[in-house]
Amino acid sequence: MKNYTAIIVAAGKSSRFKQKNNKLLYKINDTNTIIEKTIALFSNDRFCTEIIVGVNVEVLDFLLTKNYQDQKFHFVIGGSERVDTIYQCLINHNIKNELVMIHDGVRCFTSLDFINKLNQTFCKENYEVLIPMLPITETLKKVTNHLVEKTVNRDEYFTIQTPQIFKTTLLYAVYEQYFCTKNKKIIYDDSYLVELFSEKTKIHTILGEKQNIKITYPEDLKLLNLGK
Repeated sequence: MKNYTAIIVAAGKSSRFKQKNNKLLYKINDTNTIIEKTIALFSNDRFCTEIIVGVNVEVLDFLLTKNYQDQKFHFVIGGSERVDTIYQCLINHNIKNELVMIHDGVRCFTSLDFINKLNQTFCKENYEVLIPMLPITETLKKVTNHLVEKTVNRDEYFTIQTPQIFKTTLLYAVYEQYFCTKNKKIIYDDSYLVELFSEKTKIHTILGEKQNIKITYPEDLKLLNLGK
C-alpha cells in the first residue's frame, strides 16, 4: 500500500434530507456527526497523509470548532456542484502523493478495512482508477413519463460507490480538460470524467460494501437503526 491524499466532498445543501440542519451535521450518536465520522475513517488510516475537505460555510464553521489542527487537514470552500468542489480542492493544493481517494462526506459507514483493501488492490495491480461497485438485486426497468418502455438485464448494470481511487496525474488531467470544455455534462462521479476525457484508461472495479450507503434521506438512517 502507498500513502495517499483523501478528498472528502462536504459542500452539499442537503435539500432532500428534510431536516433543519445540513445532513452532514446530523448527529448519528452522542459524540459524532456524519461528517466527523467520515473524516475519522481517513484520519485513522496511517496511509492517509493529507485530508482535503471541500465544504460550504456552514460545515466549515462547525469543523473549525473541532480539533482539526493537524497539518494534514485542509478545508476548501466548494462550488455549486460536486465537480466544482473537487476541482477547488485540486487546484488549491499541490498534492504530492501519487494516489488520491475521493469520498462522499455522507458515506460515513464504510470501513477502514475496505479502504485498505482498495489501496492494496490498486497498488498491487498498478491500476490508474479503481472504483467500488455493487450488483443490482432488484428488477430494473426503463421508464419514460411514468410508463415502462422495457425491462433491462440487471446483470449488466451496477451501482457505484465511493471512495474511488485515482492516480493523481490522471485526476488532474481529466479535471482540467472538463473545465476547458464548453458544453459541460452532468458529472455523476469522478470516474465518469475518465470515461469522457481519457477513453483509453481502464476503469477497474472492486466489490463494495452494502453498509456503505449514501445518506440522502432521514429514512436511510432509520434503516440502520440510527435514526432519531
